[in-house]
Amino acid sequence: MKTLFKTAVYLFALLMAGSCVLDKIDSQPATDPRLECDALESYTIQANKPQDISFRVSATTPWTITGFESASWLSVEPASSAVSSLSEDIRIKAVANPNLDDRTVTITIKGENTDINYTVKLTQLRKGKLTVTPIADDFSASGNSQTFKVESNLDWAVSAADEWLSFSPAKGTGDGSMKATNVTATASANESLTRSTTVTVTSGDEIFEFTATQKGQSLEFTDVENTELDSKGQEVILNVDATMDWTVSCDNADFTVTKEGNDKVKVVAPWNGKFAPRTVTVTIKPTSSSYGDVSSSVTLSQDINFKLEGNCEVLSDGSVKVTEGELSHIVLKDGMRYGKVILTMGDVHFAEKAEMWYVNVVGDKDADGFSAQLYNWLTVGKTRVRAEGSIAGGHGLRIDKDSYFSQDYSITLDELNAMKSYEMDIYPDSEDPTHLHMDFLYNGEVRCAGECMNPFYGNTLIGSTYVGPYTGNTTADTWFVVKSFDFVAIAE
Repeated sequence: MKTLFKTAVYLFALLMAGSCVLDKIDSQPATDPRLECDALESYTIQANKPQDISFRVSATTPWTITGFESASWLSVEPASSAVSSLSEDIRIKAVANPNLDDRTVTITIKGENTDINYTVKLTQLRKGKLTVTPIADDFSASGNSQTFKVESNLDWAVSAADEWLSFSPAKGTGDGSMKATNVTATASANESLTRSTTVTVTSGDEIFEFTATQKGQSLEFTDVENTELDSKGQEVILNVDATMDWTVSCDNADFTVTKEGNDKVKVVAPWNGKFAPRTVTVTIKPTSSSYGDVSSSVTLSQDINFKLEGNCEVLSDGSVKVTEGELSHIVLKDGMRYGKVILTMGDVHFAEKAEMWYVNVVGDKDADGFSAQLYNWLTVGKTRVRAEGSIAGGHGLRIDKDSYFSQDYSITLDELNAMKSYEMDIYPDSEDPTHLHMDFLYNGEVRCAGECMNPFYGNTLIGSTYVGPYTGNTTADTWFVVKSFDFVAIAE
């Protein structure tokens, strides 16, 4: 009985507690809808390159953005709250304004079941129109003023990249209609070299730039039209415009540069005896350091005088390695008549049966298939200068009219491999130009010489000239490096 009574009391207490909770929920007022927006009250949008505008809307109630529907130049995304979220990042995009008037729209962000709303004013600036008539003449070295015209419908400003040029006025205002303003540009005195600066005029999104130049002290090469030097050697004069004292230098010791007065540089380019094209950069600089680090340079190039045939390898230092092989020749492009052929040798490796030849073929082949040949044969045991064959319609080259002459001189293998210079001299006899001399010089010493009939006398023939190993007996163990191949012409 006690148990039933306790149970009944307990149930009654639960019912009373539940009734109190329901009374409490019913009596609580509902929470007011919330709408928050971090947008500014107004935004200004550029005309030509309109920037996007973004802000955030947070709410506990659905919301919408209105007021932009009639503005076809504007888009708002999103324009209302999504079902899944009442917090959104809003992005407003505008297209470029093609008009010469500003355009404005006001949008409203409003939430349901609340009087809270936000208004945002969007103004897109009018299209700017800018016309500039730039300065046409250089400013004087002493400093002077020149005017140029700015026409714009918007506010504008002008500036220079360097302080030596100033403007009056440096800016102007616009009300939408085109207005023209004459701007005075003033250059200060220039005590250094000719100088230039960039002048920039801005109006809204419009930018106009031009270059203003002021005369000053000068130091430069002028009228340089041809930078290709003759491979056989050449002397050129470079003109210089200078109002100061200066010095000249070059970066290649093969060339010689000299100052000629205060307005010229003489460049002497010798015969290019290397096996790769070469260049020289000629530079002039002020003698006084007060002008700063200024200079003027011209780069000249010079081609090679040779064709390389067969097993000829140009090395990194510009020398050439000639290895035994059929028709491995260093060929003079333009051939020769009279002159000194001088080879400066590098590493030399002659085998037991090594042969090295200088050959100068003169004229066309005769009826028997022979042409006149002047040559030097260098091999173990002997070196030989020799002339053979004949000029078409003439006689053989030997003075007594035999087919050839030959003059020998002994030489050892050790001497061959100690060769530092190789020279062949071909020149007419000073008393009888119908006779020709041929001298072979080894390391500067005449080792073999001879005299023959002169195949060049009385004509304009040019010999076809080459140097290389002879493949008949030479083995692959024979090779030599030629550092340079110089030619010095001898007057007729």
